[in-house]
Amino acid sequence: MKNKKAFEVQSLIVSFVVIAICEAFFLLDVSADIFHMDIAAPWVDHGVIEFISTITLAFALVAIGWQIKRLLREHREARAFVQVASGELLAVIYAKFDAWELTPSEREIALLLIKGLSTQEISDVRDTRPGTVKSQSSAVYQKAGVTGRNELAAYFVEDLLAGENILPERNSDT
Repeated sequence: MKNKKAFEVQSLIVSFVVIAICEAFFLLDVSADIFHMDIAAPWVDHGVIEFISTITLAFALVAIGWQIKRLLREHREARAFVQVASGELLAVIYAKFDAWELTPSEREIALLLIKGLSTQEISDVRDTRPGTVKSQSSAVYQKAGVTGRNELAAYFVEDLLAGENILPERNSDT
């Protein structure tokens, strides 16, 4: 896997260098045409240099196109993985809410607290008074056995950051 990644990086570097060299050649060629200068090389025909530069650019573009296609595929796969992980975490959060016997309002407050919204922001989103949000937040903290919003969020994030599996074991028969 490391060798494949190293090859991909090297191919991008080579493609970039090829494009830079060809760009320099074509800029020099166009400048020579504009100023009516002769830049012919005695050892090779000017048309041959242009042909080689054009073919080389085509190969560089193919290599870059291939890399873009690969990166887009990896991006789609990563996005799908994040969506699955996100859904799994949400399922774990809801399971804990059930275990803590949170009311529907408390569940909503708890989720907004975990997302990092302030008391005022939650109050605005839910169209309630900040005092109501504080009261419901306290009820959530008490039922969850935590002292505040940081501990509530850390309850779910800590295991993920440690690389531990917080998801319930699945039955292998399904």
